[in-house]
Formats: sequence, C-alpha cells, structure tokens
Amino acid sequence: MAYRTDYTRAVPNQLNVFSEGRKRRVFVGALTWDEVKNCFEFRYDSKYAKSKNAIPIGKELDLFKKSHTSKGKLFPSFADRIPSKENPAYVDYCRSQGIDVDEKNPIKLLVSIGKRGPSTFIFEPIFQNEFAVEDIKKFRTELKLSINDMALAFDLNPPTLQRLESGGKTDLATLRRVQIYLIFPKVAMWQLTLTIGRLHTEVFHNLWNYFEKMANKNKEVNDK
Repeated sequence: MAYRTDYTRAVPNQLNVFSEGRKRRVFVGALTWDEVKNCFEFRYDSKYAKSKNAIPIGKELDLFKKSHTSKGKLFPSFADRIPSKENPAYVDYCRSQGIDVDEKNPIKLLVSIGKRGPSTFIFEPIFQNEFAVEDIKKFRTELKLSINDMALAFDLNPPTLQRLESGGKTDLATLRRVQIYLIFPKVAMWQLTLTIGRLHTEVFHNLWNYFEKMANKNKEVNDK
C-alpha cells in the first residue's frame, strides 16, 4: 500500500505579501509571475488598500491602482529585496535558506533570501492543500473499513463522515482531522490507544499495522 504525505504543495510562481507590526500581521496582496510571458502582476487586497493605515509597497505600486503589471522585469520594490550575487555573503544567505546559489526563479528567491527586509513587508509562499474526501474514501477502501469502523477508531461522528463521503456539506474540521492522522502516523497510533476498547480486534490490528509501517518508513527516510 502506498503512503502519501504530500497533500500540501507550494503554488508555483506566486507569493503573498503581509505587513507585520508589533502585535499583528495584515494581508497586503499577492504577486504572480507568468513565467511564459515573463510578466509580473501585483494585486493589492481591497481591504488593505482602503484602510487608513495602508502604505504602498513602493513608489511604483501606488494604492490608487488595485492591480499593477510589469512585463519582463520584476517590480523594483521587490527586486531590491533580493541580494546581489556579487555580495560576498550571497552563498551564506542561500545556504541558510536551503536554496541553490544558482536559483533564478524570482518568486523562490523572494520567499527565501528576500523574505524579510528593512520594511514591515514580509513575503510568504502560498500553499495549496490537496487533501480531499476522496482520500478518506480511498483509505477506508484499502483497509476495508466501514464508516462506523472509521468513526470509532478516530473518534469521529458517523453521520458527519457519511455526509462527507456522499457529497454533502463539507465539514472542514473533520477533513483536517483525518488528514492529520494520515500524515502523522504517531498521532494516529496515539488516537488508536484511546479507542482500542471500542474496536474489533481485527480492525485495530489492521489499522495499527498500517500506521506502524508508515511510521517506520518515515523514520527510514529521515535517517538517510
């Protein structure tokens, strides 16, 4: 049985900009790079642009225009955040952020060595969660679990699980909870120790063996 833990992936060529004060962080907008056309677009969040405390990211990115585009060249206010390769410390910057010194993707450079600067603006990568109800169904099918078995094992509400799988209203709390169990086997095993008394012996051993193998595989990967 294949173990999948890569449900979350970075959205390519896009980042979010936040303004971080002493006590809170505010969403400012998003930068997108069309690699084929080599065109950059920055779009301010409408709520931020209208707030009385809003300040533009740079002179070329005024708040009166919600969307800004630049073809063939990164906006100066963003480009200034990427250290020059001529900087003697450039290699150290890259090493500290785990990126290749020859990396040329401006988005990857901005969310790593250009993430923080002298201003309050911070650049963050955007992640997309691909975990879906179909992943729960697949898990149950492969381990031959009934909805009731699944609910008992992981302390879930059977009707909620039934609605999820039948295409009813999505319960994000249940979806994320199951995702945590399927990504972190040790957490799932901890949960099983709490519900062992409710489960049929065969169901328990089936689940325990699955997560134990998954945990051992993860350990082998981490030990390499």
